[in-house]
Parts: sequence; structure tokens; C-alpha cells
Amino acid sequence: MARYMAIWAVTLTVMLGAVATLCAIVDPYNVIGTPCIPGLTAQKPAAVHWARLSKAYLIQRQQPMTLILGSSSADVGFNPESPAWPASAKPVFNLAIDGAGPDVFLRYLQHALAATTPRHIVVAVNFIESLTLPPRRVTEAAAQPFDFESRMRVLATGAPNPAYARAHVADLVFATLSFTALSDSVTTLLHQHDPSTAYETASGWNDGGELRRWARADGFFRLVIDKDREKIAQYKTWRAQKSLQIDPVLRLVRLARAHGADVTLVIPPNYVDTMESLRQLGLDPDYDAWKSAIVTGGTAVGATVWDFSGYSPYTTEPLPASTDRTHRLRWIWEPVHFQSALGDVMIARITGAPGDFGAILTPANLASQIARYHAGQTNWIGQHPADIARISALVR
Repeated sequence: MARYMAIWAVTLTVMLGAVATLCAIVDPYNVIGTPCIPGLTAQKPAAVHWARLSKAYLIQRQQPMTLILGSSSADVGFNPESPAWPASAKPVFNLAIDGAGPDVFLRYLQHALAATTPRHIVVAVNFIESLTLPPRRVTEAAAQPFDFESRMRVLATGAPNPAYARAHVADLVFATLSFTALSDSVTTLLHQHDPSTAYETASGWNDGGELRRWARADGFFRLVIDKDREKIAQYKTWRAQKSLQIDPVLRLVRLARAHGADVTLVIPPNYVDTMESLRQLGLDPDYDAWKSAIVTGGTAVGATVWDFSGYSPYTTEPLPASTDRTHRLRWIWEPVHFQSALGDVMIARITGAPGDFGAILTPANLASQIARYHAGQTNWIGQHPADIARISALVR
């Protein structure tokens, strides 16, 4: 029996050692910091679904000149490796978090500033993300990626987080000795060259592989309509008890400015379906009020506000027929997410390139820019009765 137990203990130790070694080499969540092996471990598919875990550690190993904040639209749309970034802005890190709102943007900025010194902060602020909505329901299995407070180097007050060291050890154990990490390590090795698999890069970018897969499988019509239904339901819920998160954005700007960084607030483009849904739901005045609050409040605390919303060739591409699964939209994935090609156009504009897409908003030109938005809306409505009816059916 003693010999059997000894063999069993040695075998178990060897197996655990092998698992830990594999997971440490692959580093599926970017927690450990193992150097990436091009073509073998550089692309991290699992990290996309554990962004609140992975980016909390990944940012600490970077010293970005430019930091991107936002939710999933910025996560997918702004590529830190894009050639549109000028040399003076590099290196760039994408700290955008899927499903996050302004309060989460603020916490991750606090965390990042405890370890890095970026000079430029780009924050994508969307109307939908500023709405105060009921908490998202998550299953017990999916809840762990949403826990991020223990991984922040500082508390919301700015004081050092006493739980950080313990959480770091727990995450290292999870990333090397769990069945989940082993499975995700194998997935990482098997999907390095799979264009339909989303992955996270070392600079924090989600390449949008899942959206590509959904668009190819279901077509852009289905992709857009499904997102329309989801967002319309959220707007209806919010309409019953309206409340907006503006203060976290302003606090974020003040914090960044206090650390010597300049801040650009970016109102990104939404597909025309979103704009028409807001109009039919009677929320246009709320949208205008939100934009006014962002501009007046943001500029008052030292931010530059770029507005890429509104009616333009980038946001009004004709939607393919419901039976057409081959036609690809060029600039957007669906009403909320824009493609990185459009992100490159926006990056070029906010870093000084000439063009007619987007405008810097100030309190002085705010009224005229809002009027311009509604003039474009009126013009589009008059020319697209079929789209009006299609969206009306969804709103009903």
C-alpha cells in the first residue's frame, strides 16, 4: 500500500506539473506574462471571454503612450496596431471591456494609472452604455469573469487595494492548475490560425472573430436584426425610469488630467437602425440631452469631444436582404459594433488627419451640430420608407 501511494503521489505530482507547465507556457488569459510564441500562443481566444481578468494583468506589463477605454464597440473597433496611429501616439493599448459602463471605465483607468503613465486617453462613450439599466443576469459559471474589483490595484478611493495580492495568487493558481485553464490552453494551441475564432492580442485588441463568424453563418441582416431586438428591449426598460451615468465620465477625465494625460471623448457611430429606433421610441430628446451633457461637462473638465454619430455613408449602408448571406457590410457589424476599418478612419481624424467625417463638439457649436443631426435624420426618413417600416415592426 505504501508503494502504491508513493507511485500515486509521484504520478499526480508529475501530471499537475505537466498541466501547470503547459498552462504557464500558453498563458491563455495573459495573466502570467509568458512571452508569446508567434503562430503558437500569440493569439489568445479564451482571453476574449475573460477580458476583465486578462486586461487587468496585461495592462500592467505595458507602458502605453495611448490608452483606449470603452466597452465592446471600442474593444473590437479600435485596433492598437492600426497604421492610422501616428508614431507619437504609440505604443497603444486597448483597455476597453465588453459589457462595461462608465463606472467600469473609471475603475480600470484607476487601476492602469497605478502602474502606467499614458499621455493620451481615448474614451468611447455611447448613449446605450450611459443608461442605468438593471444588472445583467449571469449564471454562476459565467459570473467569475465579471468579478474585477479584487483585481484592481487600488480601491475606488484611490487607496491601495488590500485584497489585490491575495486575488493575484488565486488568479495565478486558476491560470495554471484549473481544468478550465487546461481546456483553454488546448483551445489556444488549436485555434491560432482560425479566422472564425475571436482572439485577444498582446495590445488588448479583440479582433472581432465572433462577429465575422456570425455574419458568415447568418448573414448581416440577421446580425443587425438580432441586435436591434436586444437594444430596443433595453431602451424600453430604461424609458420607464430614466437615469444616466454622466458623473463617472467626468471623474475619469479629471483623474486622467490630474495625471498629466490629455483626454479625447469619442461618440462613435451607430448604424442607422439605432438612430431610427431612438426616434420611434420617443428618445431623441434624451439622446440630445445626453450628448449635451457629455459635451458641456466634458469640455468643462478639459476633454476634447469628437462626434462621429449621425447620418453618413458610414452609418447608412443598405442592409442586405434577409435571404442574402454573402453580401458584407463594409463599415459596421451590427447597430452597436463598428468594424476596425471604420475605427481606422476615426483614429486618423482624432489624430489630425483631414476629412469630413466627424466633428469636434464644443458648447459653442453644440446646437448647430444637433440641428445638423436632425436634418440628416429628416432627409434619411424621407428616402427610406421600407426601413422605417422594418424598424417600426421591431419597435412594436
